[in-house]
Amino acid sequence: MPVNKRENLVYTFLMVTVMAGVMTTYNLVLHQGFSISTIKNAWIVFPLTFTIAFIVEWFFVSKTAHTLIHKFVKEEDALPKKILISSFCFVTQMVILMSVIGSLLFNDLNDNWFSELFISIPRNFIMAYPLQILIAGPLVGFVFRKLFPLGTIVDPIKE
Repeated sequence: MPVNKRENLVYTFLMVTVMAGVMTTYNLVLHQGFSISTIKNAWIVFPLTFTIAFIVEWFFVSKTAHTLIHKFVKEEDALPKKILISSFCFVTQMVILMSVIGSLLFNDLNDNWFSELFISIPRNFIMAYPLQILIAGPLVGFVFRKLFPLGTIVDPIKE
């Protein structure tokens, strides 16, 4: 969707905001139960999880995801295939990395740490993948193009 580095930065910011916000709330609800206190805790933790998720996405996941996408998706492929594969490449990496980071930050390092991590990875994936495809992707794409119609964010390097 983004066509240059600046658009990619804005798009990544919006996508990470949605995904980190929902996934932070989801994980806290799983561990603490659904309550007003849990929602408050999610808002308190969100700046940290957003910052970590943005750094992981921007500096690590994006490069490998784009490499993988170009291996599996051709220009002539149908849009649904492009969306599903692109989402899979990003979400899989983000789920693994953020599950490990979240587990290190918020769970006790005890005898059950690895087993809890290996339970949290698929649990996070089954939430994050549909969230990306059905909600975050369409929402962020719509908001992004309403805020920045195609070609309105100029890349100064190309000028």
